[in-house]
Amino acid sequence: MPEVAEVAHVCALLRRNVLGFKIKEAKLNVDTLLFPALKTAKDPESTLNTFRDSLNGAEISSIGRHGKYFWMRLAKPSFPPTVMLMHFGMTGMIKLRDIESHLIFMEGGGDKKVLDRKSQKDLAEGTTEGSTNKRSNKPPIETDSEAEWPPRFTKFELLLEKSDSPVKLESGETEQTVRTLDFAFTDPRRLGRVRILSGPEYATDELLLQQDPLKSLGPDYLKSAEGNPVKKEESGDDSFEFGDPDPHHHGRPRLTKDDFAGLVLSKKKAIKSLLLDQEHFAGVGNWVSDEVLYHAKIHPNETISKKVLDPSDGILEDLYNALIYVMEESVKVEGNVHRFPDHWLMIYRWGKGRKEKAKTKAGHPVDHVTVGGRTSCFVPEIQRALKKRANDEVSELQRKKLKEFKNEDED
Repeated sequence: MPEVAEVAHVCALLRRNVLGFKIKEAKLNVDTLLFPALKTAKDPESTLNTFRDSLNGAEISSIGRHGKYFWMRLAKPSFPPTVMLMHFGMTGMIKLRDIESHLIFMEGGGDKKVLDRKSQKDLAEGTTEGSTNKRSNKPPIETDSEAEWPPRFTKFELLLEKSDSPVKLESGETEQTVRTLDFAFTDPRRLGRVRILSGPEYATDELLLQQDPLKSLGPDYLKSAEGNPVKKEESGDDSFEFGDPDPHHHGRPRLTKDDFAGLVLSKKKAIKSLLLDQEHFAGVGNWVSDEVLYHAKIHPNETISKKVLDPSDGILEDLYNALIYVMEESVKVEGNVHRFPDHWLMIYRWGKGRKEKAKTKAGHPVDHVTVGGRTSCFVPEIQRALKKRANDEVSELQRKKLKEFKNEDED
């Protein structure tokens, strides 16, 4: 499933390439899985026509993201504020014709391509010492631009166009060029969702987050409380080039370290399952949670509240810092696994069941365990069970603070 870094990369592609373009034609089909609103509509075709009316002729004015959800804000004269809100599900993706993406999906052998390239790089630099993964010396397979259009598994298309500023020719006449761009939403497993939302309740990104389905999401730990609430493209300064395309919290910043500690200690569930809970940690998925726990040196099946009572315990600070670190670093390179640090777990976590067991860059064996129905990758030599802390380490003031969080419904 595309997680925070992959979704941020798609948002970055969109921000770099589609802002200011108008939707010339929206090619939509009656698909009740893709468009949930059609499932309950009395007349799905009529509802789809309403969507087309909102989209055709609208200009893409901004791109936003919170967790695994992302959106394009649209502007059209005489129409209410409109947002196209999207979620990739397990295998969704957006493709822009003739525009490359560096994303590599690690399932199904993608990890081998990455490790092959790293092996080639290590050989070229003479830094193979310490690497315990035996990989072929074949050159890595690159992903070419989409030759077939529309791509396989396309669920809807947008034909985009943008008129450039008129240019005065030597003859005195003016010439204006119109650029076109093809946009496709693909999804082999059909778990992606798209919502066309119109009305004053969607006028700002802050208001959007107060509506379904975003209102149930927790904070996105990529977004700090200090984030500038004014987007650059809205202020007339769109100087974005690479990295996080939307650092703004839209009214829902990450928790402070103390509040985070209180939350974790109030939950009686395995930490891996807690990190995957989008009501608390929007954008965290399977590989991100594994990476976070690896850096924090916590076993994925650990229930921290059973071992730790003190909100100021260092393990909670390590977990908090690891969560922010992994999200920031992975988004900084837009999910480009070739640019992830060599010591990260991510590129070694795939291929469960292969004859040759994976090892980290440092040579530690990688193992897998099922937690809450999800496969988790961890390094047993590093991620060991926590020792239980003594009850008398918790002060009365700390107990009161913890009680505030335990007033919530227990999961």
